[in-house]
Amino acid sequence: MNLARFSVHRPVTVLMGMVGVLVLGLMSWSQLKMDLLPDITFPVITVVTVYPGVGPQEVEEYVTRPIEEQCGLVKNLKHPLQKKVISKQIY
Repeated sequence: MNLARFSVHRPVTVLMGMVGVLVLGLMSWSQLKMDLLPDITFPVITVVTVYPGVGPQEVEEYVTRPIEEQCGLVKNLKHPLQKKVISKQIY
C-alpha cells in the first residue's frame, strides 16, 4: 500500500500522526536554550605603567619598548593599541 492510498483510507490516523509530530516539535522547541544576547567576553590585555619623574625618552626606552616586545609575542594579537600620557604609559 502506498502513502497516498493509506492517507485516503485512514485520514484520522494520518491526522493524529501529524498532530503528534506537531506536539512533540512544540515541546522540543519550548525547551531549547536560546539567548538573544549571549554573554561574549573579548580577551583584552591592559598594562599601565607609572614612572614618575622620568622624561618621555627614558619611559620610551626603558619601559615601553620592553613591554611592546613581550606583548608582541602574544598569539593572535590583532589590534595592539598604545597610549602615552606624561610619565604614564597604557598599552
